[in-house]
Amino acid sequence: MKRLIIGLYVGAVISTPMLVAKSRVLTIDRAVEVALKHNPTIDIGKLDFQAATSRNRFQRGYYLPNINLSSSMGKQGLEFEGQDAISGNLLMGNISASQLLYDFGKTKGRVEASDSQAKAYRADMNHIISSTILSVKVRFYDALKMKSIIDVNKKNIKLQEAQLLRAQRYYDSGIKTIIDVSDAKVRLTKARLSLNDAQYELKLRKALLEESMGFVPNGGDYTLKYEDLQLSKISQKLPKINTTLAWLEGFAYDHRYELQSSKYLIESSRYLVESKKGDYYPTLSANGNYMAQDLDSQFATTTPNRQWQATIDVKWNLFSGLQTDASVEEAKIKHMKASSHLNEIRLQIKREVIESTLYVKRMRDSVILSESIANASEAKFLQAQKRYENDLADYIELQEAQQGYIKSLGDLVVAYYDYYISIAKLDYAVGR
Repeated sequence: MKRLIIGLYVGAVISTPMLVAKSRVLTIDRAVEVALKHNPTIDIGKLDFQAATSRNRFQRGYYLPNINLSSSMGKQGLEFEGQDAISGNLLMGNISASQLLYDFGKTKGRVEASDSQAKAYRADMNHIISSTILSVKVRFYDALKMKSIIDVNKKNIKLQEAQLLRAQRYYDSGIKTIIDVSDAKVRLTKARLSLNDAQYELKLRKALLEESMGFVPNGGDYTLKYEDLQLSKISQKLPKINTTLAWLEGFAYDHRYELQSSKYLIESSRYLVESKKGDYYPTLSANGNYMAQDLDSQFATTTPNRQWQATIDVKWNLFSGLQTDASVEEAKIKHMKASSHLNEIRLQIKREVIESTLYVKRMRDSVILSESIANASEAKFLQAQKRYENDLADYIELQEAQQGYIKSLGDLVVAYYDYYISIAKLDYAVGR
């Protein structure tokens, strides 16, 4: 039993660092989860929606009765002509209530308008979430792109180190001149400089990713989930997009939150027009009032102890200096602007879907062609090495082939991650 406990303890001690290490690897899905929880822009969108919901509840309050209770205490004095003045203590309580009966759409228009505005804010909140997810994905792939470029730079350093050793050996043997050694040293230093720049650029891109997430995971002590790329066959791993452009456009019109928000704002502006038109008509309300007083005896014949009142009130503003006409006209203009904005949003969505679809196709072609160039450049570099070793090519030809090979690898890495960025942008463009 003791051995079993010791074994379990040792296993736990060994596995705990492994779990901690695993938790420090940040995947793209985890980055999105962190952003949804911590991004302050999303929080602001949620608060705007909550505020709009509260404003809607405020407007709906006009449907309910308005009840007020008041009380007062003190002294009261009365003086009538030809009589002695009297004064005494006063204790009074009053309760009043009013209920809107009908106002020809004024209140209903405001309530429906605020309800549509709340729905628009909800759509805006979801749009902020979609934009944040896109930002996280783009910056995550940008960081992975830089990690791959770092790998390419490390490969370049190894090639330059090998070339320096080769040039030094040939120089020591009297086969090549000192200029080959000097040039190899310069190129090796440049390769190290490029690696250093790429490493700093990776830190910057991680900082941008953390900005999009609104949080620094594990206090900054984390690594991005990254797989070594088999660059010679990288195009075989690309996901395919076979959906037609027409289907993508239709999907975007149904799911883009900006379009939903714009439609709700049109509804809101239409209800506001109805509300403003209601100002041409009267407002009917029921009112009630009850008052009780506790007075000294000298007020018994002059002031009632109990008093109540129940009325149906009609309030009609017959002329307001043409202000009603102006407010109705302004509401109509806002409605027309909202309708025009909807058409503008539809055109924008159509353009973004077309651009994103073409960008995906373009990046896929770019990956395939860049892969072919990289494979051909590698073959050319190997041939140049053999020619240089057999004194059939000079140092310049070898370096041109080597730098062409390294550049083709960098271009391939950039195209590969740009393809995934293009897919993320397409998902955003169609509201997916």
